[in-house]
Amino acid sequence: MASTRAVLATARLRHPHPQTTLSLIKPISTPSKPQQPSQSLRKYTTTATTTQSSPRPARTSSKSRRIPLLVTAAILGSTIYYLASPPSRPTLLNTETFVPYTITSREAISPTSFIFTISPHAPNPSLPYLVPSTSSWRYPLWSVEFKQPQVQIARHYTPLPPHDDGQQQQQQQRQDPADGSLSFYVRAIGGGEMSTYLSRLGVGQDVWLRGPHVGFDVVARLGEMDNVVFLAGGTGVVPAMQVAKAVLDKSPEAHVTLLWAIRRREELQQQQASTVRKKQQPSWWQFWAATKNSGEPEELTAQLQHPSPIAKQLTALKEKHGQRLHIQVAIDEEQTHFRELDLQRAIISPGPPLSSSSSSSSSPRRSTSASGCRLHDSAMLELAPEFEAPAAADDCKCGRGAGKNLFLVSGPDGFVAHYAGPKRWLGGQQVQGPVGGVAARLQRRYPWLADDWLVLKL
Repeated sequence: MASTRAVLATARLRHPHPQTTLSLIKPISTPSKPQQPSQSLRKYTTTATTTQSSPRPARTSSKSRRIPLLVTAAILGSTIYYLASPPSRPTLLNTETFVPYTITSREAISPTSFIFTISPHAPNPSLPYLVPSTSSWRYPLWSVEFKQPQVQIARHYTPLPPHDDGQQQQQQQRQDPADGSLSFYVRAIGGGEMSTYLSRLGVGQDVWLRGPHVGFDVVARLGEMDNVVFLAGGTGVVPAMQVAKAVLDKSPEAHVTLLWAIRRREELQQQQASTVRKKQQPSWWQFWAATKNSGEPEELTAQLQHPSPIAKQLTALKEKHGQRLHIQVAIDEEQTHFRELDLQRAIISPGPPLSSSSSSSSSPRRSTSASGCRLHDSAMLELAPEFEAPAAADDCKCGRGAGKNLFLVSGPDGFVAHYAGPKRWLGGQQVQGPVGGVAARLQRRYPWLADDWLVLKL
């Protein structure tokens, strides 16, 4: 009997009763859910799974949604604030963005032309166009862009070169290069959006500038040669003044001939209109249509009576450099023009003799240049734009003593095309194009001119 009980006890241990097993497992298993309608079960399935037990699942779900909403609102608010806030604008002259300048003075020359001076809003201790720690310009030829904000266009204007000390007193300290002031000679022309816009501005109003934009390195291209002839129409005399100052200050042997074509005498001298001999032409840049009986251009000397503001600066240059600067003026309404013979005299006179039988000992120095030189190869120059990086020491491939005399033309497009041939568009920019017009005829007549002279169109 005892053995029978022992066997039964062993069997119970090995095969526990199902009800006992359920009671042992139940404490560690997932609690059973109360019976709910199927709709409620579907509604709270997600909540029950994530929280494992929640007597009020709806309140917990509201809190979980509130946090991402607050984060989203914060991000959206920061984005709106960033986009609505105006970006900081540069205040110093640069080549990427336009910066404000204020007109500080304005001086009329004629009914359509004037000189105005501007100063930057913020002083710049390191102006990009000055040699560091000096008041001297870094580039022999450069310009800036003015913006017309009403129609969103921009045009290049060349600043007048800094005055010499004596001339600054004569001009009543109008411009100080070190403080960022710049002066410009502007003539309003019919249909010219920018020049008309500038002509309407007065002292105290703002203009917007971008630059500097560096032009041809005329000093590097001139090299060891000595002669520059610059034919300028109207306000194109300003780059001619830049070039003359840079070349004559650089080399005591250099000689510059400046030929200035203007429409009216008021550009040269300030006097009553009744004293001026007027003979109207259709338009001032069509000099080339003049008859053979037109008068000779007149010499400009340092003793010019009643000089205009722009003529005062020319006479000051003349007084400083003497015989090394030769200036002639042709006035359209007085029927004086620069003819082909005038250009021939200006270019040929300092050059080699016209006769091949002349003694070589009396010939001026001839140009030394090599093919493939960026500075002195005429074929490469045809593809060059007007704006370029300053010449580096290794840009010239011609060897020691290299250089070429320079013939430059600046003015309206028709003026430039008549005397030197038109510029051309290539790859979205204007390039020099081949030499044409009067300059090409002179080269055909005197073939050595193409070797000794470069033609630059501005």
